[in-house]
This record gives sequence, C-alpha cells and structure tokens, in this order.
Amino acid sequence: MLLIKEEKQIAREISRIRKLGKEINFVPTMGNLHAGHMSLVRKAKRNGAICLVSIFVNPLQFNEQIDFKNYPRSIKDDRMLLSINKTDILFLPNPSFISKNISNYQLGKESKKLCGIDRGGHFLGVASVILKFLKLIQPDNLYLGEKDFQQTIIINNLINDFNLKTRIKLLPTVRDSKGIAISSRNQFLKKKSTIQLLPETLKQIKREVENGGFRISKINSIKKILETKGIEKVNYLDILKEKDLAYLNNKCSKVRIFISATISGIRLIDNMGIDKDVMLSNGKVRICCKV
Repeated sequence: MLLIKEEKQIAREISRIRKLGKEINFVPTMGNLHAGHMSLVRKAKRNGAICLVSIFVNPLQFNEQIDFKNYPRSIKDDRMLLSINKTDILFLPNPSFISKNISNYQLGKESKKLCGIDRGGHFLGVASVILKFLKLIQPDNLYLGEKDFQQTIIINNLINDFNLKTRIKLLPTVRDSKGIAISSRNQFLKKKSTIQLLPETLKQIKREVENGGFRISKINSIKKILETKGIEKVNYLDILKEKDLAYLNNKCSKVRIFISATISGIRLIDNMGIDKDVMLSNGKVRICCKV
C-alpha cells in the first residue's frame, strides 16, 4: 500500500495511473475504520481498479470544536486494516489540506432537512472537503454507504453542479447481528442496548407500510415512546422521497424512513428504504397498487 501525504505527490500518482489506463475508485473516510468502511474498500477493488482511501478528520463539518477534538483517531490500526484489505493508496492529507473558511456553496433544499436542521454548517463543511478531494483525485467512482443517505444526495448534487465526471456507487448499510448500523460513534455509548431501538423503529414502520399502511400521525407518539426507553432525544423521524427528500404526496415514489437520536450524549443516525413504491393516501403511507 502506497502512503501519500502531500497534494503534489497524489497528483503525480494520479497522473501516472491515468497513463496506465486504470480506473480509480475513491473511498473518503475520517478514519477509525470499521466493517462498513471495509465493505466499501472491497467493492472499490473489484475488476482490477485502483482503490484509493483517504483519512482526514474534517474540522469544517463539526458543529462543536470539542467534538472535532474528541473524534476517535486510530491511524495505526487503520493503516493495518487497509493493508490487510489490499488498499492500493492511502491518502493522509496534512491539517492544512482544507481552509478554515467554509465555502459558500448553494446546496439546495436537501441540505435543509433532517440533519441540516440542527447541524448548521455541517453539510457545507462536508461539501468543501469532498469537492477538493474530487477535483484533486478525479476518481471514476466514489464509494459511499447508505447510512449517510442525505449526505450522498448532497454530494451527488455537488458533482452535477460542478460538472464532474465521478459517479457515486452507493452500498447498503453494514449492520451487526442485532441490526444496528455500524458506526465509529457507537463505541462512545454507555447504553449500547438502547441503540437497537433505532433499527427496530425503522423495521416497525416499514412493516406497517407493507401490511396495509402507516398513519403519518403516529410519528409523534413513536418519538415520545422512544424518549421513555432511554433515548434522550429523537432529533427526527420522517418518511421522505429518496430522490430529493421531498415530503410524500399522492404520487407513487421510492421512499426511505429516516431517524436520528441522541443517546448518552452521542448523536446517531439510521435509515431504511421501503422496497416498493408508496404514496400518501388519506393520511396513510401505503404501497402503490399498480394495474
């Protein structure tokens, strides 16, 4: 595995790879790697492509300086894990890689929902660093996980707005044996069993939709119930269209259930797609009956 820290060196290496006619697949991370990251790496290595992984804890996407300071860093273990999984290039940018000033991109309405409501500036910070990575590396494919579904929509819009040629490859969320979405933040939880309520809630709503319909008015009562079971706060629970995070209407659409909760002071997210197209009818989310 080739380790690169300087921008000029990564640019030279990219140029060399391009001359060989090889495909470059990029997996951006903030380190503290886990099974979810490795699933992306393994997919990115298929068909003889060059797999390039970055580790950069981006200060621009943290709302609190203390969260940035406390973000888990395990570079020694990360390097070993990437090497075992035969990563071709590890890019470890210096702290000066990104300016402290957040670029004023117009991210669109998708950035103002869900995590965008209570994490001001977060998505602008993500967009700033991702855009710099994409312009520098110019990967053929960008490998991302469904757990950060809202973020993937924003990045896809960014790619389109700047006419970049990179394609997004979206992979399913990796879950443990209890259905919990694997995340670097899980290790900080004092009440680890409580997090299981997130996927259980998503599955419950999905089942109701598929078995006759889920009444939208139940969302607030579900939030209240969760907050009596050890969850400090349900930041959001919503069912939105996958394409643009629009609210449901009477038109058949592919949708996804989104949840975020604060447990032991840690903010966690999860989401789950519904396999069939649905619509909102008489206050219920129902499967579309196509003739």
